Amino acid sequence: MKLINPVRNNQDINLKTLITLIIRCIICVFFMAIFGCLLGRLIVFLKANILFFDWGKDIFYSLKVGALAGTLSGIGIWVKAWLKEKKDKKNLSK
Repeated sequence: MKLINPVRNNQDINLKTLITLIIRCIICVFFMAIFGCLLGRLIVFLKANILFFDWGKDIFYSLKVGALAGTLSGIGIWVKAWLKEKKDKKNLSK
């Protein structure tokens, strides 16, 4: 089955791609950590009827987790894409 309008990916794997990936991963992990904190507080509230939410600590925690995990995942995805591009170029030259 052919796609009607296939997406063409002519983008090279370079430093710009690395920075973009890191920023996107940091943002994604940050929002997942905030959602996790809110979900955890909601479960505690439903079980014990105690609502305790400290925005400052939870946002700082989410930023810390987002920065560390987002950076590592962004670099990992970039390295995998770089190796795949290198392998594809090697196979084309044969």
